[in-house]
Amino acid sequence: MLAQHERIERDLRGQTRVLKRLAEGASLDEILHTLVEVAEESRPEMIGSVLLLDSDGRLRNGASLRLPDEYIKAVDGVIPAADMGSCGTAAYLKRRVVVEDIATDPLWKMARNAALKASLRACWSEPIISTTGDVLGTFAMYYREPRKPSESDLDFVSSMGSLAALAIERVRHQNAVERERAVLTAIVNGIPDALVMTGLDRRITHFGGSAEKLFGYTADEVLGQTTELLYASSDDYKRMGDEHFNTISMTTTDATELIWRRKSGETFPGEIVGAVIRDEQGSPFAFLGLIRDITERKIAEERLAESQLKLVQSERLAAMGQMVSAIAHESRNALQRIQVGIDVLGYEIKSGTEAGDDLERISRAKDDLLKLHDGLRNFAGQIRLQRSTANLADAWRLAWGNLNVLRQGRDATLVENADGVDLECPHDAFRIEQVFRNLFENSLAATEDPVTIDITATKQIVDGRDAIVVTVRDNGPGLTAEQREKVFDAFFSTKPKGTGLGMAIALRFMQAHGGTIQIGQSRCDGAEFLLTFPKPADENAPANRNRR
Repeated sequence: MLAQHERIERDLRGQTRVLKRLAEGASLDEILHTLVEVAEESRPEMIGSVLLLDSDGRLRNGASLRLPDEYIKAVDGVIPAADMGSCGTAAYLKRRVVVEDIATDPLWKMARNAALKASLRACWSEPIISTTGDVLGTFAMYYREPRKPSESDLDFVSSMGSLAALAIERVRHQNAVERERAVLTAIVNGIPDALVMTGLDRRITHFGGSAEKLFGYTADEVLGQTTELLYASSDDYKRMGDEHFNTISMTTTDATELIWRRKSGETFPGEIVGAVIRDEQGSPFAFLGLIRDITERKIAEERLAESQLKLVQSERLAAMGQMVSAIAHESRNALQRIQVGIDVLGYEIKSGTEAGDDLERISRAKDDLLKLHDGLRNFAGQIRLQRSTANLADAWRLAWGNLNVLRQGRDATLVENADGVDLECPHDAFRIEQVFRNLFENSLAATEDPVTIDITATKQIVDGRDAIVVTVRDNGPGLTAEQREKVFDAFFSTKPKGTGLGMAIALRFMQAHGGTIQIGQSRCDGAEFLLTFPKPADENAPANRNRR
C-alpha cells in the first residue's frame, strides 16, 4: 500500500498529465477521458465517471472507461433532483454527495436496480462548478462494494472536480474564440464591423459608419490620408504594409492583433483582416481592411488565465498542505528526539568548551528547523478557525507579552489608542495573536532603539458593514518600494534568519476571518499596516461570548 506522500505525488503527476493535454489543445472528450484514466490509475479499485449538464438541463455521459454500457444508457439524460442518485442529487444541490451503500440509501430509489445490476454498491459524486457558480456536470467515484470515503478520498474527488471544471471552461472558451473568428470571416464576406478601404498608396478612399464609430473620426476627416493615423505604432503600420498591404499579397482571412489609436488618443486592441482587391483581370487596385475591437475579449482572456493560474496554484498549495500534514507527526517526533539528546548531552558537556559550543550550534539549528517546519505547516495547511467573541486588545497584548525575551535589554514601548472603541468581535484568538506577533517582531527587527509601536483601533464602515480597523505603526525606517510590493509573498524576508513566511501566514489568517491586512500610507518614518475585522451582520445574534 502506498504511503500518503507517495499517493499525493502520484496524484500531482496525474493532474499534470491532464493539464498538459489541456495545454496541447486536446478536445474536451480526450481531456475528460484522460482525467478518468488518471483517477482510476490512482485508485485502481474505483470506477470513474464524468457527466456533463447539457443545454436542456440533463446529465449526459461525458467520459467513462469501465462503467457497463447498460448502466450508462440507463442513467443517460437524468434530470438533477434532490433524490436522483449521487450525481443527480450533487448537481441539484451543488455540493458533494457521498452514498456508502447504494442498496439501502434512499437517494438511489429511482436508479437502484440499474446500479445493482451493474454491480455498483457505492458512489461519491462531486459537482463540477464553474467560476461563475454554475453547475457544469459531476465527477463520480463508484465502487463494487459498500465503502466509506477517507479524508484523502474526499480531497481527491474534490481536486478531480476542480480539474474537470478548469478543463471544461477552458475548452468551451477556446471553442467560443474559434466561433468568433468564424463570425469575423462571415462579416468580411458580408457586412463588416469597421471597413476601411484605401488605394495602393494606402490613402483612405472609404471609411464606413462603423469605422467612424470605432475610431471617432468622420469620413471627411480621414479621406485622402494614409491609414498610419489609425495605428498606435508606426512600426506596425510599416510591418502591415510589408506583410499584407502590398500588390503581391494574396487575399487572406487570417486575423492579426494590433494596437490601434482613436481620434481622442485612446488606444485599444483590435483584430484586422487585410486583403488586396483585384479586378477581373487579377490586377490589384485597392486594399481592404476589416477591424474589430477585441477589448472585451482580451479582458475575458486575461481573467480566465488568471483564474486558471489561481486554480492550479490552489491545487498545488492544497497538495503541499496535505504532504506537510502527512509528515508533520514523524518530523516533530524526530525533532523531539534531537532535543532529548541535546538535553542529555547538556549534563555531560561543560558550557564554554569546544564541545559545548558545538552542542549550542546543534541546538540553534534544531530551533531553526522547528521554526521553518511550523511556518510551512501554517502557510500550506488547511486553516480551521476556533472563533469566540473576545476583545482584540487581549490578542495584541498577549503577543507583546510573548515577546519579552526578544525585547529584553531593548528600549521598546507599545502605545495603545483604542479609547471608546468596542473591540469585541468573533475571532480565533490564537491565530490573531500570531498576526500581531509577526508585525511586532518585524518592527523590533527593523527599528533601532528607542522603539515605539503605536496601535490604534477605530470603528469604520467597510463594504457596507461595520468593522474594526486596527492600525499598527512603528518609528522605523519604513518600507522600500520592493518591500511594499513583496511583503506578503511567501519566502520573502529582510531578516537574515527569517523564513519569509510570517506575513504570508498573517495574510492567510486575516483572509480566513473574512478580513484584510494592507500596507498603510507610504512613509519614510515607519512602517504601517491596517488590519480590518468585519463585525457580525447581526450584533444581537447568539454567539459564543468569551468576554475578558
